[in-house]
Amino acid sequence: MVKKVKEPAMMRVWIKFAKESPMRFLSHLDLMRVWQRAVRRAELPVAYSAGFNRHPKISFASALAVGVTSAGEYLDIQFTKLLDEAAFVRLAETLPQGLKLLDWRQIPEGTPALMSLVCAAQWELPLQADECRHLQQAVSELLSASSLPVEREGKKGIKTVDIRPLIYSLAADEKESCLRMLLASGGEGVVRPVEVLKLLCLPDVAGRLRRTELYVASGQCFFEPMAVLLN
Repeated sequence: MVKKVKEPAMMRVWIKFAKESPMRFLSHLDLMRVWQRAVRRAELPVAYSAGFNRHPKISFASALAVGVTSAGEYLDIQFTKLLDEAAFVRLAETLPQGLKLLDWRQIPEGTPALMSLVCAAQWELPLQADECRHLQQAVSELLSASSLPVEREGKKGIKTVDIRPLIYSLAADEKESCLRMLLASGGEGVVRPVEVLKLLCLPDVAGRLRRTELYVASGQCFFEPMAVLLN
């Protein structure tokens, strides 16, 4: 029996990409398959895991719900060779309509998995001008609340979670006609944007949600992942 060994990773990269309307109903698993296929078509030397059920070393920073678009998704991927800018131009050209490669950065050796670093997400909900004005009071009352208990159903039944400490910012922007939410995502806790919409009595607009960015923490501040690498 021949033992299969993992291929050494020579280059690790974070890729920032957008997921637009044509891909909004693609599931998390299907999105992974699209990226794996794009990497193969671009003939990039992706690294594989060890063992007999080998898989490409590609992972997402955070899962995105079906039906939601995003301008700030991230991919953590490892290659067996060092690649130049031309390789990522080629990768961008293989992506289907609805996916757009926005940026990439090589990651220093020993950097934790991006999934483990993401701690917050920025969300936007487009609104009509009158909707935005009517939300001002509701947003103010929500932010002034000492606690915001929501019920979640898990494997052990229904549990109550206070999401107030996990809502970092919330504003109805009349100038831009949108609701902006900076919510905890991963790490210590998660706030689902639909939970906030329900508290604001906006339960039927989740299909208009857009995730605009993911953030990692550095000290007491949040930064875009690529910005942390440049510091």
